Amino acid sequence: MLEAIRQKKENLFYTLILVAIIGVMIFVYGAGNMSKTDGVGSTVAWVNGEAISQREFQQVLQYRLMQYQQMLGAQYDEKLISAFRIPESTLEELIKYRLLAQQAKKRGFIVSDEELADKIRSLPYFQKEGKFDSEQYLKLPNRGLEENRMRQEMETGRWQTYLLDRVRLTPEQLKTDLGASQAKMELAYAKIDFMGLAPHTEPTSKEIEDFSKKSTLEIKSYYDTHLKEFTEPAAVELRKIRVGIPFQASDAVKASAKKKAEEIQKEMTPANFETLAKTKSDDEYAKKGGLAGWISRGTLEKPLEEALDKLKVGEISPLIETTFGYFLLKLENKRDVKVKALDSVTTQIAQKLVKEQSKTHWAQTQRKELEQRLTEGKSVDQELKKWKIELKKTGTFNVADGNIPNIGQVDSILDGAIELTKSQPQAKKLFYYQDHFYLIKLVSFEIPKPAEIEKNREATEKKLISSMQKAFMESWQDNLRKTASVENELTSKSKGSQVLPETEEN
Repeated sequence: MLEAIRQKKENLFYTLILVAIIGVMIFVYGAGNMSKTDGVGSTVAWVNGEAISQREFQQVLQYRLMQYQQMLGAQYDEKLISAFRIPESTLEELIKYRLLAQQAKKRGFIVSDEELADKIRSLPYFQKEGKFDSEQYLKLPNRGLEENRMRQEMETGRWQTYLLDRVRLTPEQLKTDLGASQAKMELAYAKIDFMGLAPHTEPTSKEIEDFSKKSTLEIKSYYDTHLKEFTEPAAVELRKIRVGIPFQASDAVKASAKKKAEEIQKEMTPANFETLAKTKSDDEYAKKGGLAGWISRGTLEKPLEEALDKLKVGEISPLIETTFGYFLLKLENKRDVKVKALDSVTTQIAQKLVKEQSKTHWAQTQRKELEQRLTEGKSVDQELKKWKIELKKTGTFNVADGNIPNIGQVDSILDGAIELTKSQPQAKKLFYYQDHFYLIKLVSFEIPKPAEIEKNREATEKKLISSMQKAFMESWQDNLRKTASVENELTSKSKGSQVLPETEEN
């Protein structure tokens, strides 16, 4: 699931298509109907002096989030979307798209009024009985603005096609890559979590005291961003009587349980609640007179929570029906949310941060030492043995598929693996992927026979050209981005304390 998100996140062509889809939706339905976001007139970025509006950004972002919801279904989680920094990446892709559009205009890729009109007339949304319905089209709000948008998309698409059509494989490349792309290999790999390997050492009182004195701002920042950690939720102390309902019980059984609960309710008072709970409740707390102790609010079934909202201390609830049976509740006591003061948890925070710094320092040191040995071509078997990490094998896989068994579709690892040879089977660096570092070694590499290579020539050539086109487009846009004048209004979010590689992008 995570890899599917990452691939969508990094795929430039997906973004260009998505922007085009958004453009059609806006064109047909009108920009005013696509977003209710406040501040739609504001600007979220400037690209070489051209604005990307908040409205445009929100339209693409909301559509993209909708795509993720459809893709992930019940697994959709806003925290996951936040971890992948979807708003930031969406804006960055819009910036790159705007740069591409500017280049199309600069290079003279102009769409005439006649071409634009032909495109509009071909849209199915404005067809009636197989013909263009001009009356329906004239009702479109913001027509001039949306015509400009569609013109830009046509010009940009034409410029992109022009560029990609000129990407060609040379005979030498084709000869070399045809064999390599159909090759099969097997790798041995070690998956290393340096932070997880770090020893758990408790800081001394002096270390905690020194840190508390010199790192007040860091402690305050941790407190502010982890306030939930220092918050005692609202809670209730209650007694309960339950008349249970078996799973998939018949209507008759349910009716009998309800009748029993109603009879208990008739004779129940605040004074005899405990006695009745001991003798007539099906609940596990019956022996304690129904006393369930302190329970955090929000952890009970919705009907029970709603009933508690209406009770005062000492009161008894009406009969409550839930999936677990019929309940009667007595509220014994309650307490509101309580947030611990910063002063009372300063030492606790300092202790945690000192431990975290110690682990981070250890992890970084060990990683650098291991990478130094790899760079020098030395064995790291002793280090792996010391950490009780075993080399595992991927099994044989096709290089062209791009997917490494048991690891995933990780271009950086695959590129590193292709460079390995029998004389140098161990990679000279570690590869970072999904919170772990990977060490890889070549087990085997097999190139198919010439007859087999020729048999798959056409399909392989198409894959190679497509891959080259994608790499060229991404490289060209990255270079264009570096020289552009861009003001981005979105602020970057911190990546946390995980030990990240210092020389590679994640």
